[in-house]
Amino acid sequence: MNADLETSETDVERMRPRLLALAYRMLGSAADAEDAVQDAYLRYQQVSDVAAPDAWLVKATTRLCIDRLRQAKRRETYFGPWLPEPVAETWAGAGDDSLELAESLSMAFLVLLETLSPSERAAYLLREVFGYEFEEIAALLDKTPVNVRQIVARARKHVDNKDRRFRSTAEQAEDLAARFFDACRSGDVHAIESLLTPDAVLYSDGGGKVHAAPRPLTDPRQIAKLLAVTFRKFYLHCDESATIVNGRPGVFYSASGKAVSLVTFAENRGSVGTLYVVLNPDKLERWSFSGPEPINDTASEPQS
Repeated sequence: MNADLETSETDVERMRPRLLALAYRMLGSAADAEDAVQDAYLRYQQVSDVAAPDAWLVKATTRLCIDRLRQAKRRETYFGPWLPEPVAETWAGAGDDSLELAESLSMAFLVLLETLSPSERAAYLLREVFGYEFEEIAALLDKTPVNVRQIVARARKHVDNKDRRFRSTAEQAEDLAARFFDACRSGDVHAIESLLTPDAVLYSDGGGKVHAAPRPLTDPRQIAKLLAVTFRKFYLHCDESATIVNGRPGVFYSASGKAVSLVTFAENRGSVGTLYVVLNPDKLERWSFSGPEPINDTASEPQS
């Protein structure tokens, strides 16, 4: 291989993590993000004389993601609450090298992006998360700078009108997670409820493939009772592993090496505000044979 060509391909390949970060935040699926980015690279290899490869790949990836979102219509067809495919901090597209990227990885932010149209999502992410100028975004989206400004302003207003959660430090989040998950394992409904905000919400994503709550739960006592039962069941029959889910503390349960449940949350001023429970097996495949060592190596049998 020609040395100059090999160097050029290496330079282009360094864009992959950033493209994955963009595609994942657009699509909410690591698998779909990887497919979109790979498709963009395949298309890049079929063209010649690209003056700005980085911009070309960003544009191709963005357009592919917009097309996928418009074709999927998942909000109209998905059974029950939809949650993003959870990713670990080691995934290439996690992109936690800046505060903006770290914050945009959270489940809360990704769920919020679902309220935006594909074009709004693309413009908002490119501007607010990835730091592109309006003129650059206009070229990427084939729009005028004035139009892009309007789109971003509309998306920003929509997003900023939502409830903004308190940002805790990593140490505070870990401490809250330890206390909360201990309470869940204990089955103490009052202890669990005491750590929930009055307006706590639980989203449970089974995708119609496993049993899950068909709609969000909004009553703290009901949420606490559900967690007391389900955590006890998982703890008795599954291996439990503490982990980091989309940049936030969480736990996942596995049986015979296969992940069956993953739980994380968004904190709000020292309490648990929103809970995310992923049960859809399609979204847990990459968690089945990875992650920290189980907390309970051998699940105990229930007492008779």
